[in-house]
Amino acid sequence: MILKGSQRANGADLAIHLMNSYDNESIEVAEVYGTVAGDLYGAFAEFEAVSRGTKAKEYLYSLSISPPSPLTREQYFEAISTIEHRLGLQGQPRAVVFHVKQDGYGRAREHCHVVWSRIDIENMRAIHMSHDRSRLMDLACELGRKFGLELAPGLLAWEAKQQFEKEKLEATLAEKAQAEETGISPEQRRAKITAAYEASDTPEAFRAALEQKGYVLAKGDKRGLVVVDKFGNPHSLTRYLKGFKASEVKKKLASLRPEELPSVDQAREIMRQRTQAYDDTQREQQAEQRDQRAEERLEKERAHAEKLAARRLEIQQAKQEMLTRQQAERLALHAAQKAEADGLLFRVRRAVADLIGRTPGLRSVLSHIQRMTSLDPAERHRLENDALARRHEREKLEFERRERFQARIEKRETLSRERALRREKQLAQDTRLERERTAEQAHTVENKAKQDFHDAARDDGLWKRREFEDGELSDSFNDAASLKNADSFSDDDGESYAPDWADDADDDGDDDGPKFKRERGHSYKRDDDP
Repeated sequence: MILKGSQRANGADLAIHLMNSYDNESIEVAEVYGTVAGDLYGAFAEFEAVSRGTKAKEYLYSLSISPPSPLTREQYFEAISTIEHRLGLQGQPRAVVFHVKQDGYGRAREHCHVVWSRIDIENMRAIHMSHDRSRLMDLACELGRKFGLELAPGLLAWEAKQQFEKEKLEATLAEKAQAEETGISPEQRRAKITAAYEASDTPEAFRAALEQKGYVLAKGDKRGLVVVDKFGNPHSLTRYLKGFKASEVKKKLASLRPEELPSVDQAREIMRQRTQAYDDTQREQQAEQRDQRAEERLEKERAHAEKLAARRLEIQQAKQEMLTRQQAERLALHAAQKAEADGLLFRVRRAVADLIGRTPGLRSVLSHIQRMTSLDPAERHRLENDALARRHEREKLEFERRERFQARIEKRETLSRERALRREKQLAQDTRLERERTAEQAHTVENKAKQDFHDAARDDGLWKRREFEDGELSDSFNDAASLKNADSFSDDDGESYAPDWADDADDDGDDDGPKFKRERGHSYKRDDDP
C-alpha cells in the first residue's frame, strides 16, 4: 500500500482535478462530511472560507491511497479512520473520492483520495502536521500487513530500518504535471541524462552529449547546475543522475566555470529557437497516417462526449424539476392565502389591524403585540412569500454554482485532451526521429565495417592499389580476354594451347553468312549493312 500525503491550498483546483473524468475511467464521490454543500467544489469552498479566519495558507491535507491489490470499501474506510487518528485529523471535515484509471500495463486500477480540512474550528487554528511522511510510511507497513498486501521493496527496507536506494525515481506533483503536459516521464528523462553522463569523460563532452539528447546544461538560480529540456522546464542535475552522488558530480564537473554556462532564461531561449527550427522543418513534411493510438483516442473522446452529455442532461433535468417544483409551491401558497383571505376571520383581523394602524394611540400601545401575535394576516402572508422567495433564490444560486463547477470541469477535461494530443504527436515525432537516427547509425556502422574490411585486406597484402596510365587499362583487359597465358585448354593429345578467337570467328564453317566486325566506339556492324 502506497500512502502519499501533502498539505496544499487552492481547493477549487483540487476539486476540478478530482472530478476530471477524461483522465479517469470512473469517479465516485463516496463521502462529503462536515459541510453544508454535498459536492467537492462547495465543500472545499467552505474549507477555504473557514481558513480565512486563521493565518493558515495550506488549509487542506490531501492523501492518496494506492493498494497493490483491490480492497473492499470497509477496508478503505478502516484505513482512513486509522490514518486520520494517527495524523491527528479525527473529526475534521473530509471528502472521500474513488478513482479508477489504467496503470502502465493497461489494467484498470482503483485508488482512493481523501481530503481533510486542517482548520480546527473550535480553536480557529491549523492542525500541525509534523513528520507526516514518517507516520505514513509506518502506517503503510502496518496496514499492508493487516490487510495481507504485498509490501514494496521501499516499505520492506523502511520496516527493517534500512537505507533503501530507490531504483525508480519517485515523481513529485510538479513532475507529474510536467509528464502529463509533455508526455515524458521522470524515469525517461533520468535515463537519458544518466546515459549522457556515463558516456562522457570531460565536462565539455557531457554538455555535447546533453545537447544531442535535447537538453541544455545551465547554471541554476537556486541549485548549482540544472538541465533545461526542450519545453523550457529546468531540472536538478544531481536528482536525474542515477547512481552518482552530488560530490562525485561536482568533482567531475569542477572545471566548468559558471560564467561559461547560460542562465535558465538563456537556456530556455536556446531551446525555444531549436524547437522553432524543428517545428518549421516538421511543417514541411507530410502528416503521418492515423495509427492505433489515434483510433483509441477517438474512441476515448466519443466515450467522454457521451459522459459529458449525460452530465449536462442530468443537471438540466434537475434544474427543470426544481423550477417546476418552485412554481407548484408558489401556486400552492397563493391558493392557500387566497382561500384564507376569503374567510370571515381573515377580514375581521384585517379590519382590526387597519384600525390599529390608522389610530396613533392604539398603534403606540398595540403595535408590538400585533407583531408578536401576527395579528395582521396580510403581514404574515408577506413574510411567507418572502421566505419562499429566499429559499427559491438559494436553490437557484446552488444550481448556478453547479453549472459554473461543471464548466470548469469541462475546461480542465479539454486541457487534458489537448495534452493527450500533444503527447501522441510528440511520441510520433520521437519515434520517427529515433527511426531515422537508427537508420543513420546502421549506415554509419556499415560504412565503418566496409572501411575496416578494406583496411584489413590492404594490410594483409590481399588488395593493392594500382595506378593505370592512359591506354594501359584497355590493353590489360584485351590481354586478359585473349587468354594468351591460359593453360586450361587442351587438345585430344593432352597438349595445352591458346585458342585464336579471331580465326574461330572467320572459320566458322559458314562463308555465306553475314560477318560482324568491330568499329570505333565499341560497336559492332554487319558486313552487308549499308
